[in-house]
Amino acid sequence: MLNFTPDDTRISDRPFTITLNGGADAEAAFAPEPFDSEVLGLRIGRIISLTAPSTTQYEGVLKQVASRARRAGYDQILRRTLAQNLPEIWALERAGFELMDVGVTFARALRGALDAPSYDDLQVRQATDDDIREIACDMVREPWDSRYETDRAYGPAEVGDLRTRWLWNSHRGRADAVLVGVLDGRPAGYVTCRVDRQSGRGEIELVGTLPGFRGRNVASRVLTHAVAWFSTRTPLVTVRTQATNTAAATLYERGNFTLHSSDVTFRLAVGPSARDKA
Repeated sequence: MLNFTPDDTRISDRPFTITLNGGADAEAAFAPEPFDSEVLGLRIGRIISLTAPSTTQYEGVLKQVASRARRAGYDQILRRTLAQNLPEIWALERAGFELMDVGVTFARALRGALDAPSYDDLQVRQATDDDIREIACDMVREPWDSRYETDRAYGPAEVGDLRTRWLWNSHRGRADAVLVGVLDGRPAGYVTCRVDRQSGRGEIELVGTLPGFRGRNVASRVLTHAVAWFSTRTPLVTVRTQATNTAAATLYERGNFTLHSSDVTFRLAVGPSARDKA
């Protein structure tokens, strides 16, 4: 038996939940991704939770989610799950989802306040509007090696716009702080710092060094200041990167972060516009 919550309508901006066999076997919760949808020009939704006792039942509820999302006018469905959840991963593959990204998350436990060091050549401070303007101008043209580059349904201009908005949104309140390293009077690198209000854990979403300053040990020093910032606010901070980004992984491990978890992101094209581009 299949149950829809809320009522089975074609309103595509409403979350919904699907249960299979009265909820005893499998359940999925689905919600729109308004930011990605607006910037990328596609109706994108995400499976935010998914439970089932077997691959077969995972597959059954996934197909029902796809059918409901297609009728509601979505173009894409995203699902991120832990890499060790093989029954779900096999079901995603059977249901036609494609692998878009493999991520690794590093974590560092913090036990008391840490002092932020000073440097002769580098100043680390809170970002200004001018800093973000310059960072966005340089960094949006650089490949971030994320799922946004992997997915051919997303155009380069739209991906660049998404990156720009992400940086500005971080500066304007998504992050609790954006730290910038200044070299030669210019922003050279940055780290975003955010404490999740529910879990109390720290999260670094964005780390970068501007192209003209690479090779000058900018990222590691700004990261050190970010860790000091977190040390008075949370006992744990995490940062995620792509599994293929060994340079970032090395940066975090040298900063005393250790591997915490690995995840995979899958995408299903359900609308004609997404299928035509994919």
